[in-house]
This record gives sequence, structure tokens and C-alpha cells, in this order.
Amino acid sequence: MKKPATYLGMEEKRLHPIFAFIICILIIVLLPSNPIEKTISLSRYKILKDKVIVIDPGHGGIDGGTNFEGILEKNINLEIGMILKEKLIKRGATVIMTREVDESLDNDVNSRNRHSEDLKNRVKIIDDNGADIFVSIHVNYIKNPNKLGPIVFYYEGSQKGKELAEKIQTNLNNLSAYKNMDISINYSPATGNYYILRNTLSPGVIIETGFISNELDRKLLLDKGHQDEIAERISKGIIEFFYSHF
Repeated sequence: MKKPATYLGMEEKRLHPIFAFIICILIIVLLPSNPIEKTISLSRYKILKDKVIVIDPGHGGIDGGTNFEGILEKNINLEIGMILKEKLIKRGATVIMTREVDESLDNDVNSRNRHSEDLKNRVKIIDDNGADIFVSIHVNYIKNPNKLGPIVFYYEGSQKGKELAEKIQTNLNNLSAYKNMDISINYSPATGNYYILRNTLSPGVIIETGFISNELDRKLLLDKGHQDEIAERISKGIIEFFYSHF
């Protein structure tokens, strides 16, 4: 028996709110609940598009940086820096590297001025490229062998530098290697009066990715999976920073 048109119309009116309710539920369920995941999902809309980011892998060439039994900081810095480069490019950023090979930036000046020349050239690369931000990658060392984990530094006079440091530090505090071993990493970013931070036109940070003086950190800093997660969490922090200024 065919249903009257008026009856069908009433059925449709009842179904429309039901369909709308189902769609709302699906949206709530499918959207990421984690703020970091929400931020990363926004990277699909190219939050980093047209952003110029300089990555500075510290040291290089004759300058090995800090070291421990043949493990050189300069190599770890470059490995993490190159991974970070690829992640940021995939998310739409224009990435400039201060170095992509094992070299210093001192232009072979005499040893007395070598370090100063190297730092000046890093600053020049950042400023000449009109960087929106820069991140300088390093590895830490301290006499206390128990100290471990990443620490982010910013220049005290830079509000944007502080905000960038906070975003990156929060992400690095949640590195899975430490969490899986029930090791609590809960650093706040620290101020640092370093040459590259106080002499650049752009806001930036120095990221000490771990302590080469700590046995666990040494192993982690050489682990490709851990390096990748460090780069991923730095990338997330950068996206969160730009999203907060979007």
C-alpha cells in the first residue's frame, strides 16, 4: 500500500534532525581531541606556507662541538637538523640550512678568530634570508652524569623567542623514550645570552637535544628513531607557535 505524500513528508522532517545529529557525533569523534594533534592537522592547511625557517646544526668541520669517547656533537646536530628539514618542507615551510655537510662557517680564518667568524656567518645566513624564526640544534654536556633530557634556550629580550621555546620545550618534555622508562622530563625553557640569540633580527631558539655526558642520552642521541621523534616534536612546536600567531 502506497503511503500518502503527507505521511512521507512527516517522515522526512523526522529524519532530517536525526541525520544532523549523526553528522555532529561523527565530527566530534573524528576530530583529534589532543591539542597537539589538532595543531598538526591544521598543518594540512599550510600554516607553514611562506614561512622561512633557518635550521642551524651547531659546529661542524674542524669544530666537533662537545664529545664523548669519539661521539661528536657536530654529527648528531646535523643528523637531527636534516631530518627536521624534511619534516618542515613537507608541511609547507621554506627551509634554509646554515650547513648541510660536515663543515665549519669560519672561512678558514686564523684560529684566534675562527669561532667568532663562524658565529657571525650563521647570524648572517639567518638575517640575509629574512627568517621568520630559526632553530639552532646542539647537544649538551655537564659534569653531573645524571642530568639528562632536552632543554630549549631563548634570548631574554625576545617575547617571540620565549613563546617558541615554550612550545618546543613542552613537546620535547613528552619524548616517548623517557616516558616508556618512567623518567619524568619536565623542563621549562631557559634564558641564554648566546651570540646567535642576541644578534639575529629574527626570533629563535637553541635546542640542546640531550646530554652527551649522560649514558642514556648518549644512546638515545645516536638512535635514529629517537632522532626522528626529536625532529617531529620540534616541528610540532614550531607549528603550534605559528598557529598562535595565525
